This record gives sequence, structure tokens and C-alpha cells, in this order.
Amino acid sequence: MIMSKFEGFGSISSLERRSASRYYLFSFVNIFLGNILTGTAFQQLDSFIHQPANQYPITIGTAIPLKASFFITYIMVDGWSGIAAEVLMLKPLIIYHLKNFFLVKTEKDREEAMDPGSIGFNTGEPRIQLYFLLGLVYAAVTPTVLPFIIIFFGLAYVVFRHQ
Repeated sequence: MIMSKFEGFGSISSLERRSASRYYLFSFVNIFLGNILTGTAFQQLDSFIHQPANQYPITIGTAIPLKASFFITYIMVDGWSGIAAEVLMLKPLIIYHLKNFFLVKTEKDREEAMDPGSIGFNTGEPRIQLYFLLGLVYAAVTPTVLPFIIIFFGLAYVVFRHQ
């Protein structure tokens, strides 16, 4: 959000929106496109060199289903563990205990220390959008990814509904 402040955005909602769009673009390019393109380039380097440029999209299109196992693992490791970390809310818990130990003197101070804050829109929303994109891309190509996406969204619904 600091970079968005330097760009001249003033309100918190515009800062969060701008940060979320940048984070989504970064994760889209880095995780989705980067993985597909580098996996395709290294696995089929010889065919890239000896084929015309108009065949590149076909080669990349055939490489998308080959990366399904990586994205299944990515959803399980990053998505499911991210939801588990969201349930724990470890950072607010540690801050609460530190405030409770050092700063709390009255009941009002205790209530202020217990405030967990809001959900990080600038990092949470782009992750959910990336998983939605993975579900859309792999729904028709490799439907084996869909159960993992459905489990992620089911867990995310339960967690974010009750936070």
C-alpha cells in the first residue's frame, strides 16, 4: 500500500483496491503464466526453436493440462494452509497477548486489545481471484483440479463467513 500512496491515492479503499490489483497482476504473471511458460519452455525447448512463431499458442495450449498436478499441489499447500492460517489469525493473537501483558490496565483497554482488525482485502481478494481463475481454466481442460478448488472455496466460505 506504500507504493499506492506514492502514486497519489489518498483514501484507504482506493489504496487497498490499487494494492489488490497489483498483487493479483503479480500473482497472475508470476504463478500462473510464469509456471506455464517456463514449464513449457524447458520441457519443449527443442520444438520452440524449430517451429514458427504462429505455433507458440498451440504449444502453450497443450502445456496447460500438463501443469495440473502443480496447481493441485499449489492449491493444497497455499490455499488450504492459507485458510487454516486465517482461522488461527496468529498475528492478531500474538499482538493481543503482548498488549494484554504490557498495556492493558482497564476493561476498555482489554476490549481494544481484543480487536482482531479487518480481513486484508489487498492480499486476500487477489488470492481468491487466482484460485477462481485456476478453476475456470482447468474446469474444461483437466477437471481433476475442480475438487480441490471446491474444497478450498468451501473452507474459505466457512472461514470468511464467521470472521
